[in-house]
Amino acid sequence: MKKAWLFFGWAALSTLRVFGQTPMPAATPMAALEPLEEKTFTWQQPSRADGITLYWSKVPHSDIVAFRGEGVVDAPMDKVATIIADTSRGTEWIDGLVASKVIDRTSDTDFVEYDHQGVPFPFDQLISDRDFVSQVHIEADPQTHGMIISYVAAEDPAVPPLKKYVRGKINYCRFKMMPMTLPGQTYVVAEVDADPEGHLAPWLVNFFQEGWPHTTFQNLRQEAQKNDIHPFPWIDQLIDSTGPFTYNPSQASPTPGRRKAPARPS
Repeated sequence: MKKAWLFFGWAALSTLRVFGQTPMPAATPMAALEPLEEKTFTWQQPSRADGITLYWSKVPHSDIVAFRGEGVVDAPMDKVATIIADTSRGTEWIDGLVASKVIDRTSDTDFVEYDHQGVPFPFDQLISDRDFVSQVHIEADPQTHGMIISYVAAEDPAVPPLKKYVRGKINYCRFKMMPMTLPGQTYVVAEVDADPEGHLAPWLVNFFQEGWPHTTFQNLRQEAQKNDIHPFPWIDQLIDSTGPFTYNPSQASPTPGRRKAPARPS
């Protein structure tokens, strides 16, 4: 998976791997697995670091914990969404990502993505890399005048499991982006529930993936400062499709030329 979240902190996690790996079954024709619903999670015990609010949630029928982070990225929403959606840029800002590519694209907003996550030397001599196949869906969110990019594990015969890698699984991953009052800022909510699979104790997965939200935001913020990122036209069209902002009459009138952002999610 690209952005979910599980990539960050994976290098540290890999140092504690066991030697044995579980072989994966043969792939079936492309199909996204049943994703978890947003209401599945009960986000608890928020903390803050570097302007990022961090949460965790138990997941039914699993010992692996889901994580969430939210905060401001100093870049317009179309630029932030382009960074996340563009597989060609993944290796620039995702720790340990060796390769990322689109396997099958049905439209700009729906495609299957393959990601190969490497293990650093010298541990690569002892343990296997991970790879992920995800069904990606991108949509406008008229309620917040924002965008949502979601990922769920998928199977595709074009990328069957390889013996040299372990196929990880994304149960739920979502990036929600909302415009701020200032046009050069975006409020981002990132959520992930992912399992790297293989012989790993759940408490080890939870321990190292706990840092995913913070690292994700820091890397995304740095990438957003680059000048060679040009928003995809279809992303701008999605944003425009949400319509104009509406204002609460009880609030003070916004500064001319600026748009009032919706309230941040609770």
